[in-house]
Amino acid sequence: MVGMERNRDRDRYRRPPQRPRYQRREPRKKKQFIKKFRELVILDLLLHGHPEEDKPSWSKTPIAQVLTFPDFVLYEVKCNRDSDIKIQEKGLYEAFQQQNKLREVLKKINYQDLTNTSKALIQPILEKGILNYEEEFINFFNNSTSITPRMHALKLLPGIGQKHMWDILGARERQKFTTFQDISDRTSLSHPAKQLALRIIKELQREGIKYYLFSKTQKYE
Repeated sequence: MVGMERNRDRDRYRRPPQRPRYQRREPRKKKQFIKKFRELVILDLLLHGHPEEDKPSWSKTPIAQVLTFPDFVLYEVKCNRDSDIKIQEKGLYEAFQQQNKLREVLKKINYQDLTNTSKALIQPILEKGILNYEEEFINFFNNSTSITPRMHALKLLPGIGQKHMWDILGARERQKFTTFQDISDRTSLSHPAKQLALRIIKELQREGIKYYLFSKTQKYE
């Protein structure tokens, strides 16, 4: 009995077991990848890794900065420094892997992460690449609508204001566009591929962008 009394007294001063605190889990980041049959272009090669990376040059990962089509997303991908991979080389991701030129994706990047070489090449590469997807972009010019009561999707293209917008809308109402040349011939927009390229670059820069017309960079996060 005395022993039981002592145990009761001891239990009285024991702290109740604490519940484990709820720990908020960080949202899991999506693993970045490029589909095998996605077309891409090499913008730049960092065969000795990033210059700012604090490692001996021999231990740095060789990197390729690439742009994919037609989802227009920027990536850094491991590359093989001993291969004959070249800047501005274009092809399917699977083909680059089979030729042992590219390996796995390291991360998705934004325009600000590009090297000076990549920044200098991206607009001409986009303008040229857009021509291969002319039908999809012609569909945009023929069928784009208002995003808000005050904003038409056409006005999101750099250089297209109210006057250009009504010019394009009037022309397509009379007859649907068939090619970029047709747009140039029948409206005041002389270089449709250039305006599209500039819009894609703006979307890749991300700052102040609310609507993504062409790049899937936000969707893939």
